[in-house]
Amino acid sequence: MNKRKRKFSIYKILALMLFIASLFMGYIVYKVNLLPDKYLYLVLGGLCFINIFFDIFLMRKKAKKGLRILFSFLTIIVLGVMCFVAHYILNTLGFLAKIGPKDYKTETYSVIVLKDSKYKKIKDIKDLDIGYYSNSEGAKDANKKVLKSIDANFKDYDDANEASNDLLNGDIKVIMLEDSVMSMVNEDNPEFNTKTKVIYKFVIKLKSKTKAKDVNVTNKPFNIYITGIDTYGEITSVSRSDVNIVATVNPKTKQVLLTSIPRDYYVQLHGTTGVKDKLTHAGIYGVDKSITTIEDLLDIDINYYVKVNFTSLIDIVNALGGITVYSDYTFTTIDGVHFTEGNNNMNGEQALSFARERKAFLEGDNQRGKDQQAVIAALIKKMCSKSIITKYDSILNSLNGKFQTNMSSNKITSLLKMQLNDMSSWNVSTYNLQGVNSSNYTYSGGNTKLFVMEPVLGSIEEAHNLINDVKNGKKLKASYTYDGPVTTATNNYDSKEETNNEEKKDEITTKEDTKTKKNTKEYEYAIACDNIQDEMCLVESDEVEEEEAICSADKLPEPLSKEDEEGVKKCSENLTCPKDYKYSNGKCIKTKYEKKPLCKTNYHYEKTGMVCCPDNYSYDATIKACVAD
Repeated sequence: MNKRKRKFSIYKILALMLFIASLFMGYIVYKVNLLPDKYLYLVLGGLCFINIFFDIFLMRKKAKKGLRILFSFLTIIVLGVMCFVAHYILNTLGFLAKIGPKDYKTETYSVIVLKDSKYKKIKDIKDLDIGYYSNSEGAKDANKKVLKSIDANFKDYDDANEASNDLLNGDIKVIMLEDSVMSMVNEDNPEFNTKTKVIYKFVIKLKSKTKAKDVNVTNKPFNIYITGIDTYGEITSVSRSDVNIVATVNPKTKQVLLTSIPRDYYVQLHGTTGVKDKLTHAGIYGVDKSITTIEDLLDIDINYYVKVNFTSLIDIVNALGGITVYSDYTFTTIDGVHFTEGNNNMNGEQALSFARERKAFLEGDNQRGKDQQAVIAALIKKMCSKSIITKYDSILNSLNGKFQTNMSSNKITSLLKMQLNDMSSWNVSTYNLQGVNSSNYTYSGGNTKLFVMEPVLGSIEEAHNLINDVKNGKKLKASYTYDGPVTTATNNYDSKEETNNEEKKDEITTKEDTKTKKNTKEYEYAIACDNIQDEMCLVESDEVEEEEAICSADKLPEPLSKEDEEGVKKCSENLTCPKDYKYSNGKCIKTKYEKKPLCKTNYHYEKTGMVCCPDNYSYDATIKACVAD
């Protein structure tokens, strides 16, 4: 009798465990809010059916013993499956709980001395003057942090290069720079890194001012700013923004437009006047500065941002099991990774090398922007594929703490829920803002001229129009195709092998088919231009004519540039230079212009330069000619 009751109690315990597990499963599936209603109801209905069906055999006294034993084993298997699924769901809930706007950003400061100096730690520089770059947002907080460790005096610099030069020249013994500013100094003066050492490093937290401009992301178009900073490690760090892409998403038409802006674009940083700066330098002041600057440039609203760094990309791509990326060219990166024209399989490290390379291309940063877009398009394609289900856990782990966004977890789950509901493919199109290489003074660079890219105004207008087209429901031509053979990217590539392969290829190359060149015209190389006169482009010449300094009491134009301010100091009265004159070294310099061929709007970048096509013709890269529209 006791034995019989004990048997019955085991079945009851299993039935009770199944009931409790089903309740828990139903709760967390509902709580995660990822499943569309049709799947949610199916899951909940399935849980109810399993409980009723299994209970019939576990709880009925008249059920055959063999069936009871069978359903006991099946119950144990079902409980195991539920535990496995619950693990995934709980991981998802934990991941989503960590997503959302962070109300702070971090700046890392380094206290720097000459490498051959006697100073080795922070206490060794007690009572010395410390030079610091005053334009860093957290500079004053950094000074207070140092004062907690030692007594010191501070000398402010509004030019980081001037501070670094004073250190190298021995005019000051210690300087303190935020790490992103120090990276900029190292880039402008490579010997700075070899002649100095860091004796103290610390991090400070600053309040972030970035707020989302929320919309219903499942039925309203929106813009996301994708920024990639040039660092490894902590994602909250401020740093130069090497990747600047605006993703315009229309969830109804399944259209994504990736608009890439070159890192060296010469723009007015939001909230500043006078001297412009590289767009990449906006990241030094935080992602909020980058967002507002791009909003000013393109005359758009940016709803959300996503910030990643080098570590993020490597981990995400590896978690996905690699991605297939389309390359416009065959080339080898500075890291020794080789890619072929067409589709390439890449792991995380190779994808990062591909996205960072610019020196292998004549177009430089323009081509790098296109390659970054290609990587993003490949990530979108892989993340929307069915294969993601088997890699779900590793993807969540790779994303954990590796990106920063002001999009709430509710918005993200809404997008995921929509994608799971229709499993639609997305059409990804790209556009790249164009510019002309130049050099100029920058807001962050002080009195040193830096390489910049002068914007082509026509391309800014075109980007604005394309973004509006996508938001208004227009479908654009897809920029990538994944048809055709796929090559695996190669590390530590030998360039001699590439040369031999090219020679063999040339031997078997036949004449290009000319039938596709009907209705074509030859193109000419020209430049895009904003300063147009007599159907020619006026480009500032390096030659100058010196004139005497002109001092007058006329009101100076506002805002003053740093050169104007210097001119005022050297004149007894306010200095104004006539039109087409610039102040330099106490004199007004007359600017000379050269007339060059003009390419107003119908242009295209090719390896060897900028192609200019006649009206009613557009450039066809496959046959390298201008084809009638």
